[in-house]
Amino acid sequence: MPKHKRTRSQSKRLYHALVLIGVGSIFTLVALLVQPFYSINLWVSDQLFLAQPPNPNIVIAGIDDATLATYGLWGEWPRSLHAQAIDNLSQAGAKVIAYDVIFTDASSDDEMLATAIVNAGNVVLADVGTQPVSQGGEIAYDDFLMPVAPLDEAASGIGHANVVPDGDGTVRRVPLVIKSTSGQVYPSLTLAVLYKEFGLPLPQDYPLENGSAYLVMRNVPVDSSYNLRVNFGADNQQRPYVSYQDIISGNFDPSLVENKIVLIGMTATGELDTFSVPNSAGKIPGVYIHAGAMDTILTQRFLQDPSPFVPPLIMVGLIGIIAFALPRLGTRHWTDIAKGLGLTVGLFVAVLIGGFIAFDKGYTLDLLYPLLLLPTAYVANIIYIVITEQRDKRFVKELFGRYISPQIAKEIVTRADAGDLQLGGEQREVSVFFADIRGFTTISEQLSPEGVMQMLNSYLSVIADAVVENDGIVNKFVGDNIMAVWNAPQSQPNHALLAVKAAWEAQLRLAELRQKDNRPVPVQFGIGVNTGVAVAGNVGSAGRSEYTVIGDSVNTASRICSNTPANEVRIGAETYNQTKDYLEAEQLEPQQVKGKAAPITVYRIISLRSATAPEHK
Repeated sequence: MPKHKRTRSQSKRLYHALVLIGVGSIFTLVALLVQPFYSINLWVSDQLFLAQPPNPNIVIAGIDDATLATYGLWGEWPRSLHAQAIDNLSQAGAKVIAYDVIFTDASSDDEMLATAIVNAGNVVLADVGTQPVSQGGEIAYDDFLMPVAPLDEAASGIGHANVVPDGDGTVRRVPLVIKSTSGQVYPSLTLAVLYKEFGLPLPQDYPLENGSAYLVMRNVPVDSSYNLRVNFGADNQQRPYVSYQDIISGNFDPSLVENKIVLIGMTATGELDTFSVPNSAGKIPGVYIHAGAMDTILTQRFLQDPSPFVPPLIMVGLIGIIAFALPRLGTRHWTDIAKGLGLTVGLFVAVLIGGFIAFDKGYTLDLLYPLLLLPTAYVANIIYIVITEQRDKRFVKELFGRYISPQIAKEIVTRADAGDLQLGGEQREVSVFFADIRGFTTISEQLSPEGVMQMLNSYLSVIADAVVENDGIVNKFVGDNIMAVWNAPQSQPNHALLAVKAAWEAQLRLAELRQKDNRPVPVQFGIGVNTGVAVAGNVGSAGRSEYTVIGDSVNTASRICSNTPANEVRIGAETYNQTKDYLEAEQLEPQQVKGKAAPITVYRIISLRSATAPEHK
């Protein structure tokens, strides 16, 4: 069974696809291994948060500017104020009272505060791990700032308030559990509060299974360091809030805190306990981050990173679609480019929509690299198109010479792409045109070498332009001689008429050029045209070949040109038979030409009825 041979178009599409696959693969490897634009990638994922109502059962009691203005500097406060605040919250029915501040120094009012804490029976205090060190790939803390002993013993729970920003300075995760360098486990303020909320004892250990830990009667997705990805969708502007000064004074609505978690923390302007978060233009107080972590667990709107195989699979899928589709959309017209752009934009939008859907399902996809892959691939696609267009132009130029009309060039490349261009050799009827200067030796003797070249370029260009405008191919220049061909390699039903029109128009233009040139010895051409069967194909060596036509009809065209007087156009019998309805011609005496045993019939063109001639395309 004969082996199927790919057409040039199929080969081009294959190479096109391979180029896109190569560019996409290199981009994917760099993106996944090097991770350039790391901060921008995180920022893009941050934009997926949509504002949602916060959990109404978490209330912020802010130590704000008004509170500090009323009671003075934080470090100078008597702890009796906190005891009073706890008593007021307890009387109002607060479910859990949690402090995102640390009482590390002893005070004369510690016993009073400890009594208030014990009486309330639901107060959670904070500690903080300091001096972090890397231990087995995880962060452990060499020291901890703990509440003073009376308060530590009185509290219903102790939780760490550590907040660790990512590499770009933005907080996206909260460690639910941290360890000391000695291996002791410290739960977070979030866990201590929620376990108290549900009336459950804090666990002694926190086993991980399949990327989650069973906490507060639910599977909470965390990483190997127990970091919880906080869902910052809760709108902090809508979160229930009360000034701490109103709590101290008792000037607040008890229903605001009844059966709710009350988080007490610094919210005053200029305090150091502020952090950048994904959904805020400015920094927010740390107490809101702990509220967000509690909100995430209570509502179970968890976020987690997908499998590490998902990002490369997404990018490989995009590369496959691009490599398959873009080469098949075409490269010849601006509409093809527009279709490629439309596909790229469509995929871009699809990735964005997919990212939002995945985020809504609780998965945070890295969107930047897939989004950057698409324009990168499209630019590579355009560059490839430009390069191949230039290569096609060279292909046509090398095969058919310098002079060829854009329409013919386009048709030749199109047929070559489709595999319909026979360049290895085929018999076909052609019309061949030769033009030669009469008295070239006499003219050249009167000019310098530079002058001869200038003269040839001026006059031969006029003839070449007439050929190209009539859809012919200037096949070659040989000294003062120019050869042109019609009906090869593309089909032209009216090729004989096109050749005759080119010859007639060339003589008219040459006459105009002679009048302007005004040389002592005028430059005059004889032009001959003949139509007949010839062999058309590539001729030459392996390293250098050109497309041409050979055969008796071509030789006859050359002989007719040699016998044509200056400023005339003479044509062979078959050319006349195919064009006689469009011209006036005089039949000459049969002429004996070299290579022919019998004389041939030749016609001299008198005029061309251009008004009645069909338009060439």
